[in-house]
Amino acid sequence: MSIEKTVSEIAEILGVSRQAVNNRVKSLPEEDVEKNDKGVTVVKRSGLIKLEEHYKKTIFEDEPISEEVKQRELLEILVDEKNTEITRLYDQLKAKDAQIAAKDEQLRVKDVQIAEKDKQLDQQQQLTLAAMEDSKRLQLELNEAKAEVEEIQTKVEEEIKLEEETKVEAKKGFFARMFGK
Repeated sequence: MSIEKTVSEIAEILGVSRQAVNNRVKSLPEEDVEKNDKGVTVVKRSGLIKLEEHYKKTIFEDEPISEEVKQRELLEILVDEKNTEITRLYDQLKAKDAQIAAKDEQLRVKDVQIAEKDKQLDQQQQLTLAAMEDSKRLQLELNEAKAEVEEIQTKVEEEIKLEEETKVEAKKGFFARMFGK
């Protein structure tokens, strides 16, 4: 047997305004409230228990309820609340899993980017090393060329000097050549 009361009946029992009870009833979960055959909003037993807890007054004075029924109803309410909490936590867990998956994807992309940068850095280092080796080789060739030029210049200068000496000796007279002056 289900016990249902209208907003007006509840307001009369509790001794509060119909508007105050109506506002409180609107805040109850849908499973605690329904419409009767006449289209009037009625509060089910589970909703009435919640209203009793809120107003700290008994609505079921004329209807005796055993302790066992009260305990069972209270347990049902607690189970419903816990199930709601479990659902909320499960939804949070799914959201966290989605966030972790997104972070994993970002890390994978970053790993690919780092690998590409490492490859580019390695290539740059190889190019720099090759350029340095070319520079050293060209420097050695330049030094060898300078040495050859200096050697040729020295030979040319010696030849010029010899030619000049020969010309000077040729200009000396017969007696100067004979007597060494």
